Amino acid sequence: MKGKIKFHSIYYRYPTFIILLVIAVAKFIANGNDILIGYSGQEISIGLDQLNYIVLGFILSMWIIFSLVKYKLYICKDGIYLRKIDLLVKWDEIEGLSHVWINEWNNRLASRYFYNRKTLVIYRKEYKPICIYNISLLSLYIGKLYCPKLRTNIVLSSMATLLNLGLNAWVFCQLYFAGVESMTMGIFFTWLGLFLLKIIILPLLLTKLENIRYGDHLYHDNLYKKNGSETVHL
Repeated sequence: MKGKIKFHSIYYRYPTFIILLVIAVAKFIANGNDILIGYSGQEISIGLDQLNYIVLGFILSMWIIFSLVKYKLYICKDGIYLRKIDLLVKWDEIEGLSHVWINEWNNRLASRYFYNRKTLVIYRKEYKPICIYNISLLSLYIGKLYCPKLRTNIVLSSMATLLNLGLNAWVFCQLYFAGVESMTMGIFFTWLGLFLLKIIILPLLLTKLENIRYGDHLYHDNLYKKNGSETVHL
């Protein structure tokens, strides 16, 4: 099929941001001085210029490595193809297309984490919806481009994504580029409020509105149940 646009998993952005945040915090604490790392009884000194190259190289490496991973879906003029289950969902079979955040909670001792999975939801007319986890918002725009009459939540999901990107960029830039003296309690508590909005309120709002629109299909993870959504999980 010609004109197909492939989408890969964006999960790599989560550990990438965590690692960059750790680097930014280390630079923030160093406050203009070299960063000292102890290893095998020796100290390694990393200058600020070296750190900039490390950050840039790390971001480029992660992007290149994960761009080579197999794609999860592609969108074309005929519909949305899902590689894992070898299924083409045609446009006339789709009732709506949404991009929501579904919280994933892992409470295993070996790997505890909490993560907002960026999820593309395909609502089919005669079958269960399909959740494709860790997919970029761009997929919603491409779907709308190929099928303009498609029902989407493009406005709210775009606003949520802009908040997410803006908050992450603000936190990283504040810690990485600004000095210790620039940090205030007002900034810190603003971050706490915005992260509460991002982690809890927005995911609940996005899924609630879609459940009102299409029926109760989407549910977040909790301590006792994973992948509780009544959908096909990919």
